Amino acid sequence: MSSKAPGRRPASLWNPTGWSGARAVTLVAVSTLALTSCGAETDSADPAGPSEGGEGENLEHVHGLDVDPSDGSLMIASHYGLFKLHDDGPRRVSEVQDFMGFTVVDEDMLLASGHPGEGQDAPANLGLISSADGGATWEEVSLSGEADFHALDAMGDRVYGVDAASGQELLISDDAGQTWQSSGAPAMASLAIDPRDADTVLGTTESGPVISTDGGQSFTTKADAPILHHVDWAPDGTIFALDPDAGVHRSEDNGVTWEHVGEVHAGVEGHPEALHAVDQDEVWAAVGGSILHSTDGGEGFDIIHEN
Repeated sequence: MSSKAPGRRPASLWNPTGWSGARAVTLVAVSTLALTSCGAETDSADPAGPSEGGEGENLEHVHGLDVDPSDGSLMIASHYGLFKLHDDGPRRVSEVQDFMGFTVVDEDMLLASGHPGEGQDAPANLGLISSADGGATWEEVSLSGEADFHALDAMGDRVYGVDAASGQELLISDDAGQTWQSSGAPAMASLAIDPRDADTVLGTTESGPVISTDGGQSFTTKADAPILHHVDWAPDGTIFALDPDAGVHRSEDNGVTWEHVGEVHAGVEGHPEALHAVDQDEVWAAVGGSILHSTDGGEGFDIIHEN
């Protein structure tokens, strides 16, 4: 593994040139989603919006979903800030800024990346930031002005991040994001840690899902697997994923085989944006800024908040 060099910007974002037929069309869709559904905001204009959260807030460009372990409520990372879902709708808990990669480590720690809001004195790429107060305030951890993590997952001190500023490069930290190394893994759109083993991580690539069991030092491609975009690994070992067309896929054998179980659209329009798996039955998804919920293992979804 090589250490992350300051200012390093390898020019590589998914380029499906050379693929043909239906697979090429799918890969173009995945590559496009890696940018559009994540905002493509490495040099983003500052997001502007109302300063107070409330019912019916704009959730355009949802970039991450997770559950607050303190109360079980859904947390929604978006272009206009971090929200929590309440009975009367989403309410903003942070300042208005653009959250990209986002993950809940535990009750006392949230990690994220993104871009500053209007009037905030910060570089265009925030690098890794952390919150110890439920997302109300955030502090710099590392790579400020450099990294733009579009996907993050963490377990203990191990953090994996997909850096859009360096061509969807996978970076790995063993000290809670203070320092980083690159493993030379293939460009990824999304990733998920096995919650039972921090050395096991699944990533989605233009060639299909890949998995590492050695802390990201090497990856194996899963043969005959579908092209996937968003992925999450539930604590009970069930893996859920969304393909570029919002198809829902489930694996119960650590990503070796996949079953197409349903569609997440439920009548809403837009690209799939984010996914969170609670267990083998309960799944949250974001499509076009709308929040959807499944309690039957991804076979059907109800609209909880429509954008």
